[in-house]
Amino acid sequence: MKFKKYINLAIGLIFSAGFLLLAFYNIQLSDVLAGFKKFNPWYILPIVLITVGYFLIRAFRWGLIFKPHPVPSFKNLFSGVMIGVMVNNLVPAKIGELSRAFILGKKEKTGISLTFGTIIAERIFDFLALFFCFFAVFIFSPAEREFLNSTSVAGKTAFFTTLSGFLLLIILILFFKLRTGLFIKAVESFLGIFSKGLALKIGPWFNSFADGLKCLDSFKNSIEIFFTSVLQWALMGFCTWLALISFNIHGANGAPLSLFSASFVMIIITLGCVLPPSPGGIGTVQLISVLVLKFYGVSGGEAMGFSIVQNFLSFFVGTVLGIIFLLKESLNLTELIKFSEEKQI
Repeated sequence: MKFKKYINLAIGLIFSAGFLLLAFYNIQLSDVLAGFKKFNPWYILPIVLITVGYFLIRAFRWGLIFKPHPVPSFKNLFSGVMIGVMVNNLVPAKIGELSRAFILGKKEKTGISLTFGTIIAERIFDFLALFFCFFAVFIFSPAEREFLNSTSVAGKTAFFTTLSGFLLLIILILFFKLRTGLFIKAVESFLGIFSKGLALKIGPWFNSFADGLKCLDSFKNSIEIFFTSVLQWALMGFCTWLALISFNIHGANGAPLSLFSASFVMIIITLGCVLPPSPGGIGTVQLISVLVLKFYGVSGGEAMGFSIVQNFLSFFVGTVLGIIFLLKESLNLTELIKFSEEKQI
C-alpha cells in the first residue's frame, strides 16, 4: 500500500510540475512580477468570504442530497466538506471525497457506503449545474460564442465530444435510476470478462450510488438541489470576477471583463481540473487560466498572476478550515489518508 501511495504522490507532482512548465512557456518572470504589482489586496477579504460562502452552500446542498434518508447535522456536513477539501489540496489522486465519506459515515452513523453514494450524486449535480451555467453564458454573452467560433478544429471537437458525453451521462443515469438491478448485473457481467475481482468490487459501489440517487425520488427536492448547485457556481463566477478586478485586468478592447466572461473562465478552469490528479489544482489552474484569458487579450504575465493569487486564496481557505475541523474532531490525518487510499478501486 505504501508503494501505491508513493506512486500517487509522484503522479500528482509530475502533473503539477508539467502543467506549470507549460503555463510558464513563453512567459517571462518579470511579466508575472509586473502582473502581481497590479494586484489590489483590498479584494482579499471579499474573495475569502465568498469562498467560505461557497463551501457553506456545498454543505447545505449535501444535506438535501441525503433526503429521504436522515439528514446529518449542518455542522458535521460542513466539517466533512472542509476536511475533504483539505485532503484534496494536500494529497494527489483526489481522495478527499473518500475521506469525508469516512468522517460523516463514522460521526453520523449513516454508513460510509450511503455517504459515498450521496457524494457521487453531488458530483453529478455539479456537472449538471456547470453545464447549465455554461450554456447560459453562451446564450447571453456574444463574446463567449465567438470563443467557440474562433477556436481550432481540435477545440470544437473537444467541445462537442464533451457535450455528447454529458448527454450520454444523463441518459445512463436515468436508465440506472429506472433499472438499477439490470444495470448493475450488466456491468458486473461485462467487467467479469476481464476481472472478476473488479466485478465484485463494483457492485457495492453501484448500490451505494443507488442509495445516493434516492434524492431524485422527490421532484421538489431535485429542483432544490439543482438550483442550489447553480447558486454555488454563480457565486464562484462572481468570486472569479472580483479576482480579475483585483488585478485590473482588461480585455483586448480595453474594457474590464464582464461577469459572464469571468463565469466562463471559472467554468473552463473547473472542468479542466476534474481529471488531472494534481493536489489543489496547482499547475492545472495556471495553465488553463493562461490559455483561456489569452482569448480575451490578457497578457500571460497578468493571467499567471491572477491564477496564482486566486488558486492560493482558494487553497488557503480550504486547507486552513479543513485543518481546524480536523483538529476539532481529534482525527489523525495519516490514518484518514490511509483509509481513503485503501478504499480506492
